Amino acid sequence: MIRRRGENISAFEVDEVIEGHPRVLKCAAFGVPSDLTEEDVMVAVQPRPGIALTPEDIVVWCQTRLARHMVPRYFDIVDSLPLTPTQKVEKYRLKERGVTERNWDRQIG
Repeated sequence: MIRRRGENISAFEVDEVIEGHPRVLKCAAFGVPSDLTEEDVMVAVQPRPGIALTPEDIVVWCQTRLARHMVPRYFDIVDSLPLTPTQKVEKYRLKERGVTERNWDRQIG
């Protein structure tokens, strides 16, 4: 669970919606510390091989499929996601990395 502005957000639900995008291979939603509230939503997205994908594409996709408070703030388009031997995303490694200058912030654009 991600806690944002008093709301509980299911990371699984955010993952499921974003992975429904035809250009997304895999993704991982997780909470990162926020200056204003408990957490903000961040997502690391791995596009399908050879396919161009922008954070804006994902925001448009999410805005019609998720409640407003569930749409991620931060985006990281990655070549691959860290996986366990059973092919589950190691979200704790992404969370440890947190927000960096390379991440796209929806509030800044």
